[in-house]
Amino acid sequence: MNHVLRRPGMFGRDEIPELLLLEAMAAVDGSLERWQAECDRLDESHASTATGVMGAYSDILPADALREATASVYAEIAHRLGWLELDRALSAAEFQRLRGDIGGWVAQDRTLSEVIETFGPPSLWIGGTNPYFPKTLAYTTADHDDDLICLHLWNAFAARLRGVHPEPVLLAVRHRPGPFPDAFSFTPEGLRRRPTADQRSPLRPVVWIFHGYDARYASGVFETLDTGLAWAGQHEVSGILTEYPFGGAYDVAVSEGRFTPSKEHHGTADHVAAFSPGLRRIHLTDGRPD
Repeated sequence: MNHVLRRPGMFGRDEIPELLLLEAMAAVDGSLERWQAECDRLDESHASTATGVMGAYSDILPADALREATASVYAEIAHRLGWLELDRALSAAEFQRLRGDIGGWVAQDRTLSEVIETFGPPSLWIGGTNPYFPKTLAYTTADHDDDLICLHLWNAFAARLRGVHPEPVLLAVRHRPGPFPDAFSFTPEGLRRRPTADQRSPLRPVVWIFHGYDARYASGVFETLDTGLAWAGQHEVSGILTEYPFGGAYDVAVSEGRFTPSKEHHGTADHVAAFSPGLRRIHLTDGRPD
């Protein structure tokens, strides 16, 4: 469990591994009631939406920074339940100083190096050490009643395998108790990178397109997933039902931060023409989802 919380991206694109492992830990530990209370707490604080904790974070951070940030919420639960192994436990004085200073400290842009130089090594490092990928650094004490103060850092590949920044930059810090949307302070870069209302709106217009296996052309376009599934079931077709945003799939993915050009061929005519939308897709066999 502690390994998953440190390298969540190795175990899946969403938070299912954390949910399964923490519930299993609760069962072994005789703490299922406490685990359920923690899940209820996520809902009550709006830290979890219909699409989970990752859905709540999608209002806060770019799409490629969500995985590590999401794991930090489950790490905080593990800490409260006594399961998290800390790399470094802050003293009570260090923790209170960090909590008191961090809101003002993020009023200007900060880098990973500055975070380490100012606050020292974290209690928990979530994500890899590659400087071109996002990561979350969490700080807390050995007291299980203390929350995690989580600093969310971002970087991405740009052209010629170089980063957008020389090293990860701080976007936001989760440090306030209470409702999840009010728990954050942002750096200027974090405000620039925060998803727009259009990007995070569940009402963003999309269509669902069906493409049969080995077929040259798509054979169905539907306004909703349900209508697409109903049609596929009626005709017992096999293929992929994929969600598409309006507009060019490549351009939309870049604008929403779901894809960052990193190789010479990215953005060329052939690459754009073959680009996948990167949204939801359902594999169907004889009209039924696999």
